[in-house]
Amino acid sequence: MRALAEDVDLDRVGRYRGLDEAYAAFAALPGLRHREVGRTHEDRPLVRLDVGPEDAPRVTLVIAGLHAMEWIGVETALALTNEWLAAPPRDRRLVVLPILNPDGYAKVERELRGGRWRFTRANARGVDLNRNFETFFRPRHFWPTILPFLGGPGAAPGSEPETRATLDALAADRGKIDRAVSLHSFGKKLLLPHGGQWRHPKEYDSLHGLAREVNRGLGDRYAIHSSSHWVPGAFAYGMELDHFHAEGIAPLLVECSAGGLTFLDPGSWLHPFRWFNPPDPEKQALEIARALGPFVAVVGG
Repeated sequence: MRALAEDVDLDRVGRYRGLDEAYAAFAALPGLRHREVGRTHEDRPLVRLDVGPEDAPRVTLVIAGLHAMEWIGVETALALTNEWLAAPPRDRRLVVLPILNPDGYAKVERELRGGRWRFTRANARGVDLNRNFETFFRPRHFWPTILPFLGGPGAAPGSEPETRATLDALAADRGKIDRAVSLHSFGKKLLLPHGGQWRHPKEYDSLHGLAREVNRGLGDRYAIHSSSHWVPGAFAYGMELDHFHAEGIAPLLVECSAGGLTFLDPGSWLHPFRWFNPPDPEKQALEIARALGPFVAVVGG
């Protein structure tokens, strides 16, 4: 395992880990049950982590790394799992899919090591995994049509192995999963359903209340609204957020931090990785993880 720091100036981009380093960091956490739940198009394993009683009546699902370049979400999943292990609930199991787009992650890593600054979002087959879920799925979207580098929605809902791994996790604990968090970057937002339509779900007020509780734990406040209201008219069809809600789960999508683009540092202007990932990942990930703690463990709920 060659450390990312051997080829990349981490003082510039932040103290991030290459793919093998990230897997090793999760593997080093005590008390986790590791399971392979699929293989990607490039034959990389899709890993699932469980902690807590198998017969727990309630389950929290955490997913990260759907989009190739959003490494701060993976770091936050690591910090959140570590925080859970410090004080695990007795009546709840945590299920984590920590790197759901390892092919994309590996591509970004190759680009960083080679000094190439490119925008990379999709999986190895050019699919935006967060448009590949069944709820509000559409086979054609406006934005990928005019900006193909964003990635298309896929041939059909669940067409991708990464999406199927998530759907299998939902099916395995259907009726038990009542909270779900999806970790992305950037934008400093806590997003709620819907992404695929303008109208709010009937549970919107209660979901908004849960998001406000998370926001109170963040030193730097995030905006809270439904995904479709982020950019009016820019609907996101086939999102995990909407699919989790359709499954009867209270979902939260976290756009972790404001990223690392700053007008004071011209080196960040044309560096897509830095747009999406803050220069202080350990600090940001720990703060977000601690703010999410009561939500994922349902403290007081």
